Amino acid sequence: MKNIFLVIFISFFTGISINAQSLLPNKYGIKVGVNIANVNSASIEGVKNIDNSSKIGISGGFYSEFPLNDRWYINPEILYSQKGTSFNYDFTHDYDINSRQDYNTKNDLSFTYIELNPIVSFKANHRFALNIGPSAAYLIANEYTYTPSPSHLDNDLPDGVIDDESLDIGLNCGLSYYFTDNFLINARVTTGFMKIADVKRPVDDENNPAFSLKNRKISFFLAYLF
Repeated sequence: MKNIFLVIFISFFTGISINAQSLLPNKYGIKVGVNIANVNSASIEGVKNIDNSSKIGISGGFYSEFPLNDRWYINPEILYSQKGTSFNYDFTHDYDINSRQDYNTKNDLSFTYIELNPIVSFKANHRFALNIGPSAAYLIANEYTYTPSPSHLDNDLPDGVIDDESLDIGLNCGLSYYFTDNFLINARVTTGFMKIADVKRPVDDENNPAFSLKNRKISFFLAYLF
Protein backbone atom coordinates (compact mmCIF):
# COMPACT_ATOMS: atom_id res chain seq x y z
CA MET A 1 0.00 0.00 0.00
CA LYS A 2 2.87 2.39 0.76
CA ASN A 3 4.29 1.83 -2.74
CA ILE A 4 0.89 2.50 -4.34
CA PHE A 5 0.55 5.79 -2.47
CA LEU A 6 4.10 6.79 -3.44
CA VAL A 7 3.42 6.11 -7.12
CA ILE A 8 0.21 8.19 -6.99
CA PHE A 9 2.08 11.01 -5.24
CA ILE A 10 4.96 11.13 -7.74
CA SER A 11 2.73 10.72 -10.81
CA PHE A 12 0.38 13.44 -9.64
CA PHE A 13 3.03 16.10 -9.08
CA THR A 14 4.83 15.14 -12.27
CA GLY A 15 1.55 15.69 -14.10
CA ILE A 16 0.76 19.09 -12.66
CA SER A 17 4.27 20.34 -13.40
CA ILE A 18 3.38 20.07 -17.10
CA ASN A 19 0.94 22.94 -16.83
CA ALA A 20 -1.06 24.22 -19.77
CA GLN A 21 -0.02 27.58 -21.17
CA SER A 22 -1.98 30.36 -19.49
CA LEU A 23 -1.54 34.07 -18.88
CA LEU A 24 -3.08 33.60 -15.43
CA PRO A 25 -0.61 33.05 -12.57
CA ASN A 26 -0.23 29.90 -10.54
CA LYS A 27 -1.17 30.45 -6.90
CA TYR A 28 -0.14 28.65 -3.71
CA GLY A 29 -1.62 28.84 -0.24
CA ILE A 30 -2.99 27.11 2.81
CA LYS A 31 -6.40 25.87 3.86
CA VAL A 32 -7.85 24.88 7.23
CA GLY A 33 -11.20 23.41 8.14
CA VAL A 34 -13.26 20.71 9.79
CA ASN A 35 -14.51 17.28 8.79
CA ILE A 36 -17.91 15.90 9.77
CA ALA A 37 -16.83 12.29 9.31
CA ASN A 38 -18.70 9.01 9.36
CA VAL A 39 -18.64 5.61 7.65
CA ASN A 40 -20.74 3.53 5.33
CA SER A 41 -21.02 0.09 6.91
CA ALA A 42 -21.98 -3.33 5.56
CA SER A 43 -22.66 -6.40 7.68
CA ILE A 44 -22.45 -10.09 6.86
CA GLU A 45 -25.65 -12.03 6.27
CA GLY A 46 -27.64 -12.61 9.45
CA VAL A 47 -25.96 -9.82 11.46
CA LYS A 48 -27.71 -6.55 12.24
CA ASN A 49 -25.74 -3.57 10.96
CA ILE A 50 -24.07 -1.13 13.32
CA ASP A 51 -25.72 2.00 14.71
CA ASN A 52 -23.16 4.72 13.99
CA SER A 53 -22.79 8.48 14.48
CA SER A 54 -20.52 11.23 13.11
CA LYS A 55 -17.28 12.59 14.53
CA ILE A 56 -15.80 16.07 14.15
CA GLY A 57 -12.17 16.29 13.09
CA ILE A 58 -9.76 18.94 11.88
CA SER A 59 -8.21 19.17 8.43
CA GLY A 60 -5.64 21.47 6.89
CA GLY A 61 -2.61 21.75 4.67
CA PHE A 62 -1.30 23.13 1.42
CA TYR A 63 -3.49 24.25 -1.47
CA SER A 64 -2.75 25.60 -4.95
CA GLU A 65 -4.39 26.73 -8.19
CA PHE A 66 -3.04 25.98 -11.67
CA PRO A 67 -5.15 27.67 -14.37
CA LEU A 68 -5.70 25.87 -17.66
CA ASN A 69 -7.73 28.85 -18.92
CA ASP A 70 -9.99 31.45 -17.32
CA ARG A 71 -12.63 28.79 -16.48
CA TRP A 72 -10.83 25.53 -15.78
CA TYR A 73 -8.31 25.02 -12.98
CA ILE A 74 -6.39 22.15 -11.42
CA ASN A 75 -6.28 22.60 -7.64
CA PRO A 76 -3.94 20.07 -6.00
CA GLU A 77 -3.78 19.89 -2.24
CA ILE A 78 -2.07 17.89 0.49
CA LEU A 79 -4.02 17.74 3.75
CA TYR A 80 -3.78 16.38 7.26
CA SER A 81 -7.27 14.94 7.86
CA GLN A 82 -8.99 13.44 10.90
CA LYS A 83 -11.85 11.00 10.29
CA GLY A 84 -13.71 8.30 12.20
CA THR A 85 -17.01 7.34 13.75
CA SER A 86 -18.71 6.17 16.94
CA PHE A 87 -20.86 3.06 16.69
CA ASN A 88 -22.74 0.51 18.78
CA TYR A 89 -23.54 -3.13 18.25
CA ASP A 90 -25.12 -5.89 20.35
CA PHE A 91 -24.26 -9.55 20.60
CA THR A 92 -25.13 -12.61 22.68
CA HIS A 93 -22.51 -14.95 24.12
CA ASP A 94 -23.21 -18.50 25.32
CA TYR A 95 -20.88 -19.53 28.15
CA ASP A 96 -19.75 -23.09 28.82
CA ILE A 97 -21.79 -23.44 32.03
CA ASN A 98 -25.26 -23.21 30.48
CA SER A 99 -25.54 -19.46 30.81
CA ARG A 100 -26.12 -16.73 28.25
CA GLN A 101 -25.26 -13.02 28.40
CA ASP A 102 -26.45 -10.19 26.17
CA TYR A 103 -23.88 -7.46 25.59
CA ASN A 104 -24.22 -3.92 24.27
CA THR A 105 -20.96 -2.36 23.09
CA LYS A 106 -19.85 1.21 22.49
CA ASN A 107 -17.04 1.73 20.00
CA ASP A 108 -15.08 4.86 19.15
CA LEU A 109 -12.86 4.88 16.08
CA SER A 110 -10.49 7.68 15.05
CA PHE A 111 -8.39 7.71 11.87
CA THR A 112 -5.75 10.25 10.83
CA TYR A 113 -4.78 10.46 7.17
CA ILE A 114 -2.52 12.37 4.83
CA GLU A 115 -4.72 13.16 1.81
CA LEU A 116 -3.67 13.94 -1.74
CA ASN A 117 -6.53 15.59 -3.65
CA PRO A 118 -6.08 16.60 -7.32
CA ILE A 119 -9.23 18.68 -7.70
CA VAL A 120 -10.51 19.95 -11.05
CA SER A 121 -12.47 23.20 -10.77
CA PHE A 122 -14.81 24.99 -13.14
CA LYS A 123 -15.31 28.68 -12.31
CA ALA A 124 -18.85 29.62 -13.27
CA ASN A 125 -17.97 33.26 -12.54
CA HIS A 126 -15.46 35.19 -10.44
CA ARG A 127 -17.26 34.11 -7.22
CA PHE A 128 -18.40 30.49 -7.63
CA ALA A 129 -16.53 27.35 -8.66
CA LEU A 130 -17.63 23.73 -8.94
CA ASN A 131 -15.06 21.15 -7.84
CA ILE A 132 -14.63 17.43 -8.47
CA GLY A 133 -11.72 15.04 -8.28
CA PRO A 134 -10.26 11.88 -6.78
CA SER A 135 -8.82 11.52 -3.30
CA ALA A 136 -5.96 9.28 -2.17
CA ALA A 137 -5.53 9.04 1.61
CA TYR A 138 -2.76 7.27 3.52
CA LEU A 139 -3.40 6.24 7.13
CA ILE A 140 -0.80 7.56 9.59
CA ALA A 141 -2.53 6.92 12.94
CA ASN A 142 -5.59 5.29 14.43
CA GLU A 143 -7.22 4.85 17.82
CA TYR A 144 -9.94 2.37 18.78
CA THR A 145 -11.84 2.29 22.09
CA TYR A 146 -14.13 -0.64 22.91
CA THR A 147 -16.52 -0.60 25.90
CA PRO A 148 -18.94 -3.50 26.58
CA SER A 149 -21.94 -3.34 28.88
CA PRO A 150 -22.13 -5.19 31.18
CA SER A 151 -18.36 -5.41 31.39
CA HIS A 152 -16.94 -8.93 31.37
CA LEU A 153 -14.83 -8.67 34.52
CA ASP A 154 -13.91 -12.34 34.38
CA ASN A 155 -12.06 -11.75 31.08
CA ASP A 156 -13.76 -14.74 29.45
CA LEU A 157 -14.21 -12.72 26.26
CA PRO A 158 -11.67 -10.78 24.21
CA ASP A 159 -12.36 -7.23 23.09
CA GLY A 160 -13.67 -6.31 19.69
CA VAL A 161 -11.00 -5.75 17.04
CA ILE A 162 -10.55 -3.31 14.14
CA ASP A 163 -8.40 -4.43 11.20
CA ASP A 164 -7.61 -1.29 9.21
CA GLU A 165 -6.26 -0.67 5.71
CA SER A 166 -3.48 1.82 4.93
CA LEU A 167 -4.86 3.28 1.71
CA ASP A 168 -8.24 4.81 0.92
CA ILE A 169 -9.36 5.99 -2.53
CA GLY A 170 -12.45 8.18 -2.93
CA LEU A 171 -14.17 10.98 -4.80
CA ASN A 172 -14.53 14.66 -3.82
CA CYS A 173 -17.47 16.80 -5.00
CA GLY A 174 -18.12 20.34 -3.83
CA LEU A 175 -18.09 24.06 -4.49
CA SER A 176 -16.10 27.15 -3.60
CA TYR A 177 -17.06 30.76 -2.99
CA TYR A 178 -14.40 33.47 -3.51
CA PHE A 179 -14.66 36.48 -1.21
CA THR A 180 -11.65 37.90 -3.07
CA ASP A 181 -9.29 36.51 -5.69
CA ASN A 182 -7.14 35.08 -2.89
CA PHE A 183 -9.59 34.27 -0.08
CA LEU A 184 -12.27 31.60 -0.39
CA ILE A 185 -14.51 29.17 1.44
CA ASN A 186 -14.86 25.60 0.25
CA ALA A 187 -17.42 22.87 1.05
CA ARG A 188 -17.40 19.31 -0.23
CA VAL A 189 -18.56 15.75 0.21
CA THR A 190 -16.06 12.89 0.06
CA THR A 191 -17.12 9.29 -0.52
CA GLY A 192 -14.64 6.46 -0.08
CA PHE A 193 -14.61 3.56 -2.55
CA MET A 194 -12.32 1.19 -0.67
CA LYS A 195 -12.84 -0.77 2.52
CA ILE A 196 -10.90 1.02 5.26
CA ALA A 197 -11.52 -1.43 8.12
CA ASP A 198 -13.15 -4.68 9.24
CA VAL A 199 -14.92 -4.92 12.61
CA LYS A 200 -14.59 -8.22 14.49
CA ARG A 201 -16.85 -8.85 17.47
CA PRO A 202 -15.75 -11.18 20.31
CA VAL A 203 -18.05 -13.87 18.90
CA ASP A 204 -16.85 -13.60 15.28
CA ASP A 205 -14.67 -16.07 13.48
CA GLU A 206 -11.21 -14.59 12.92
CA ASN A 207 -11.55 -14.89 9.14
CA ASN A 208 -15.16 -13.73 8.99
CA PRO A 209 -15.62 -10.25 10.54
CA ALA A 210 -19.15 -8.97 11.02
CA PHE A 211 -18.84 -5.46 9.54
CA SER A 212 -16.80 -3.65 6.89
CA LEU A 213 -16.42 0.14 6.81
CA LYS A 214 -15.88 2.80 4.14
CA ASN A 215 -15.14 6.47 4.82
CA ARG A 216 -17.49 9.34 4.07
CA LYS A 217 -17.34 12.95 5.21
CA ILE A 218 -18.51 16.50 4.70
CA SER A 219 -15.77 19.14 4.92
CA PHE A 220 -15.72 22.92 5.27
CA PHE A 221 -12.55 24.94 4.61
CA LEU A 222 -11.17 28.44 4.56
CA ALA A 223 -8.32 28.92 2.10
CA TYR A 224 -5.91 31.76 1.39
CA LEU A 225 -3.77 31.97 -1.75
CA PHE A 226 -0.61 34.02 -2.11
